Amino acid sequence: MSNLANFKNCTGCTACYNACIYGAISMATDKEGFLMPVVNNDKCVECHLCEKVCPIVSPRENKNTKQPDVFAMWSLPDRTKSSSGGAFSAYARMILKNGGVVFGAAFDRNMGLRHIGVETIEGLDDLRGSKYVQSDVNGCFGNIKSLLKDGRFVLFCGTPCQVAGLKSFLRRDYDNLLTLDLVCHGVPSVAVFKTYLKKLSTRFAGKGRIDGFEFRRRNSWGFAPTVSLSGKLTKIYGGDNAYMSAFDKSAIFRNSCYSCPFAKLPRIGDCTIADFWGIGRHGAPFRHDVQKGVSLVMVNNNKGQGFTDKLEDVFIEERDLDEALIENHNITHPSVAHLKRNDIIAAFLDEDIDLDVICKRYHLTDRSLKGVIKELADRLHVFDGAKFVYNKIRTL
Repeated sequence: MSNLANFKNCTGCTACYNACIYGAISMATDKEGFLMPVVNNDKCVECHLCEKVCPIVSPRENKNTKQPDVFAMWSLPDRTKSSSGGAFSAYARMILKNGGVVFGAAFDRNMGLRHIGVETIEGLDDLRGSKYVQSDVNGCFGNIKSLLKDGRFVLFCGTPCQVAGLKSFLRRDYDNLLTLDLVCHGVPSVAVFKTYLKKLSTRFAGKGRIDGFEFRRRNSWGFAPTVSLSGKLTKIYGGDNAYMSAFDKSAIFRNSCYSCPFAKLPRIGDCTIADFWGIGRHGAPFRHDVQKGVSLVMVNNNKGQGFTDKLEDVFIEERDLDEALIENHNITHPSVAHLKRNDIIAAFLDEDIDLDVICKRYHLTDRSLKGVIKELADRLHVFDGAKFVYNKIRTL
């Protein structure tokens, strides 16, 4: 009988599912909407390959042993199309230019999130932008392995556990594979997100159908999500923004996120990407405009450095690791679970509980001085100035 990770530790990376050639493992949602492996004992031949590729049960040695080199970066053609500096797009362009395939998370027509592969610059648009939901990578790993064996370049961008799952599934290193791990705060389930959208649709009844959702604006740094109502973009705040309020308070994540074994140095990917929060405030001055977003890139090994050296049309400046860590806590630490995490997820999944009720009952809306300033600055499109104003007031 297979001994896979239990429900508190399983990341849903699907390495076991992809590795089972007998079709004995399927991925099914649990009561909170998270994908979990289910073993059909009638089909299982007890080869234990699923255990061998599970990055939790049988963790691979992380060969990224050197201290990462840290860079501030933005892609010149992509900065205004991304929610940060567009570092992902810069790497993706390079892979596509060399005839490769880029894998990342994209929403389908039903607002489900899954990893897909694209082979054109136009296809990158679906992969750009922050998406604060756990993506489904079912079937993706086998496709990647075939491409690598055919000699194609492949870029895989995902959460650290997804990168670990892919590497464990492949069971060997490939020079033509570049992995980018995201600095991950935690992942909610698609079920919670879809129920939230359903509740949001009720609140916007008569104003149009929800046909799109952006968690952060793509042309600069900023936090207020934007909902598309029959093509018309509208920012959302307060109760309408209950999902991201719960996300920010680490209240709706997968159980494994709170003990994530990959939220540490050395990182698991060839490179790590994130927003470069706090750049210039904790280290050497940064004499460039930050309003349009700046990406943090950590180069974790020689392969990552080789790909980074080949990037075109990018601004890149070396920075200090300590500066990168100060406002990116999740590089080295998992998020701490909200005390009411289970109740909050249940409330989101209950279609009869209004979003305002959830916010009020669990104190999700931030009405502190910092929260009010942050919202006001976002409405006025001066996010970086919000921290400046807040820090000034705090010193009075």
